[in-house]
Amino acid sequence: MAGSALLLFSAVSAVPSAALAEVLVKAQGRCKLVSGGYEAFNGHCTFKHKQAGNTDAFVVKLDDGTDFIFRGPSPQALSVQTYRGIVNVKHNTKNDHDVFVWQDGEKRRLSVKLDHVQNPNARFDDDSSKANVAAIAGGAAAVALLGAIIAGQNSQAAPEPARVGAPVSELQSLLGARGSSAEAELTRRSYSYRGGDQLGDSAFTYWQQPRTNNCVAVRTTDGRYQSITYTEAQRCR
Repeated sequence: MAGSALLLFSAVSAVPSAALAEVLVKAQGRCKLVSGGYEAFNGHCTFKHKQAGNTDAFVVKLDDGTDFIFRGPSPQALSVQTYRGIVNVKHNTKNDHDVFVWQDGEKRRLSVKLDHVQNPNARFDDDSSKANVAAIAGGAAAVALLGAIIAGQNSQAAPEPARVGAPVSELQSLLGARGSSAEAELTRRSYSYRGGDQLGDSAFTYWQQPRTNNCVAVRTTDGRYQSITYTEAQRCR
């Protein structure tokens, strides 16, 4: 399978298992989440395809801490739990990636491309060669990356520009969420509450972003998050 595009639910023979859900595919890859027409996430993610009885489940975990679980009676009949309830998901298979599309107040589009497929049945005592099924980027690419690290040429991606009014990409999945639930999620992600204001029919709360200490403004209207953007630093002091 090396060197070819890997589809999320490639033909995999179901093997009887004592576990409640059998893992058919387990992989690392890259994901892009577009919410309401703009890019909310673009980076690394993990992917699992599980099957239990007549139910398929696709579990996608983004590096920003956001999880999505798409489940249904088949890969073409899926749904997802959102803050607005359970909604239907359209699942399309492309040449080199899969796409999940749903509506929960705004159109969401999650694209998943697999880079490194792992053996879902690997055990601690197995030889390391048994842990991997296939890697799209391997061989010379891996050697080149290692060489770049040794030479000090490997640089991390620049942090997102914290322009006042710009959306905070890693939090856009919280749009539409109820304030109480979303605040708990912000705290879980190590954001620090710094105060709030009331303007008309909207409430604004200010949060300090972990690692960068950027100030983030959350606008809540009718009890739900409507926007999450960067704001002036003094609002978090």
